[in-house]
Amino acid sequence: MFRDFILKQELHNEIGGFHSAALSDGHEILLLVEDIGRHNTLDKLAGLTLIQKADLEPKVILLSGRISSEMLFKIQRIGACMAISRTSPTSHAIHLAEEWDITLVGYTRGERFTIYTHPERILLPPSK
Repeated sequence: MFRDFILKQELHNEIGGFHSAALSDGHEILLLVEDIGRHNTLDKLAGLTLIQKADLEPKVILLSGRISSEMLFKIQRIGACMAISRTSPTSHAIHLAEEWDITLVGYTRGERFTIYTHPERILLPPSK
């Protein structure tokens, strides 16, 4: 799913310098937004979620940037139980995610990633 997120970042892929955020139901990307500011991407997602509330059940937020505590507040308000980022969360964001039962995944690179909180939500393929 994160590979699909990276491929769908049109502005970033064409120009660079843009952040992206996406909302997923856990299987596919439902909404994707881009902006020059990483905080703005979550604000845009929150607005679209409110507008389309009847049709969306947010579960996973995909992000291109660092997850700060301010970003986690927005993720929690959107109602997602998981946030996956290309980069790392701050220590305060990890503490809040633990408290709010939000799974944080960072440093997502291909098949590799770091699970910071609530790893029980991540299904891994069997070891070879």
